[in-house]
Formats: sequence, structure tokens, C-alpha cells
Amino acid sequence: MIKLFTGSRWKAIGLPFVFLAPALALYAIFFIYPFAFTFILSFQHWDMIGPDKPFVGWDNYVSLNRDEVFWKSLKNTFLYMFMTMPLSLIIGFLLALILESLMRGRAFYRFVFYLPVVSSIVVISILWSMMYDQQHGIVNELLSVFGIEGPNWLSQSSTSLWAVAIVGIWKSFGYEMLLYISGLKAIDKGLYEAASIDGAGRLRKLVHLTLPLLSPITLFIVIMGMISSFQNFALIKIMTGGGPNNSSNVLVYQLYQEAFQFFSIGKAAAISILLFLIVLAITVVQLKISRKLVHY
Repeated sequence: MIKLFTGSRWKAIGLPFVFLAPALALYAIFFIYPFAFTFILSFQHWDMIGPDKPFVGWDNYVSLNRDEVFWKSLKNTFLYMFMTMPLSLIIGFLLALILESLMRGRAFYRFVFYLPVVSSIVVISILWSMMYDQQHGIVNELLSVFGIEGPNWLSQSSTSLWAVAIVGIWKSFGYEMLLYISGLKAIDKGLYEAASIDGAGRLRKLVHLTLPLLSPITLFIVIMGMISSFQNFALIKIMTGGGPNNSSNVLVYQLYQEAFQFFSIGKAAAISILLFLIVLAITVVQLKISRKLVHY
């Protein structure tokens, strides 16, 4: 026994697994097992009440393919991602540049712009719902100053998803701003001085130095922003409930409806598996594209 524990082979191979065992056990319990259970459920019919879970093959996936709400939710999920991710990234980057150029008040403005990130999503959703109120909301009050009659933001099919996306952008750009500020601080100032000596102006420094050196952070923000967009649930649940007429419904919210309103657990499991595959495919494509665009 003593020889086993003091052997070089044990130290090289066995000992690392001893230290990794707690993490591996947690990973297996909280990720691998739920994923495997969900995958199996996607081929079963279960109403979450009775113990019976008959095997139905691909029926849940075929049912989704024929479900208009599913395709509308899928379309809205991508629309929400394309509405929120690019705008929050650009706003966060511009704010980081502006705040880093300020001589005074940096800490105050960082606090102000980062505050929505750490604020309660429930409180934010309720406040913005009040601000979007057609009769008494501040949004339409501001529009009326310019002679514009504001719509019923959350109750009209044409504006409901945009209304939620605006809140999503407002809540997330502070996070992007903070990441870009940390990236800007890590750039060697000597590179800018050398570029100035070579006659480079602000725009050339921005395009040829700042953006390439911040590209790893941009890649991280794009991937995390995409995943976060696909996980948007609370804003939809509280502000619109997926309506009106599913105009703001997204995949995660439809998953919730199928599971806990219609008690169709197999169909909900099929949505979660498809959601996982979509996010995985987009992430792989992003990583492959990033090899040519990201500079480490």
C-alpha cells in the first residue's frame, strides 16, 4: 500500500484524479446526469403527474417541426440575439473609450453604467413595464415632446420584442463596458507612443492597434452574449408573457410553457436539446471564424 502511494506512476496519473474527483463528481451530478436525463425524456411522453413515460421515438421532434409557435419562437430568439448583442457590444466599447479618456468622474460613471448589470431582473422588468405604459409611461411622455404618439409597446405585436430587447441592451452594455475597460488598461502604452512617432492618428491607432488587441475580449463578449440571448427568460416572462400572439415568445419561454403550463415534458426536453445543439453549432462556427480574426 505504501509502495503504491509513493510510486512515481501513481503521482503522475492517479494523484491528479484524487484532487479532481470532487469537481468531476459535481460535474457528473449537475451536468452529465441532467443532460442524459433530458435527452432520454425527449424521446418519451410524460405529463409529470403519473409515473408512466412511454417511449415515443421522434414524435416530440416531429411535433415541434409542425408547431408554428416553435418556429415563431426560434425566429424571435435569433431576432432578439441580433437586436441585443451587437448594440450592447458597440455601446459598451464606445463607453469604455469615452470613460478612459475622461480626466474626472470615471468611477462615478462606471458605477452608473454598471448598476443595471447587478440590479434585480425582476425589479428592472417591472420598472420598464411601467415606463412603457401607453397612457402614463415616461417613454411615451418623452416621445410626445417631439410630437410623436407612442405605441402600446408591450401589447402590440410590432413593438413587443423590440421593447424587451431595449431593456436587454440597457441591462447588459455595462458588463461589456467593464470588460473593454480592463482590456484597454492592459494594452501597452508604448505601442501608442510608437504609433504616434510613425505618424498614426487616432483613427489608425483605433483600427490597427486597439481593435486587434481587444479582439480576444470581443470574441468572449460575442460568445457569452449569444448564450445569454438564448437564455433570456425573466424579461419575457414578466414583461410580455410571450405575447401578444407569441410575437415576443422565445425558445426558453416556450420550453417553460410546454413543461409547466401544458405539462408536456417530452416536448420541453426536445426543445432544450435543440437549443443546446443550436448554441453549440453557433459557438463552434464563431470559434472557427475567430481563428482568422482574433489576435492573441
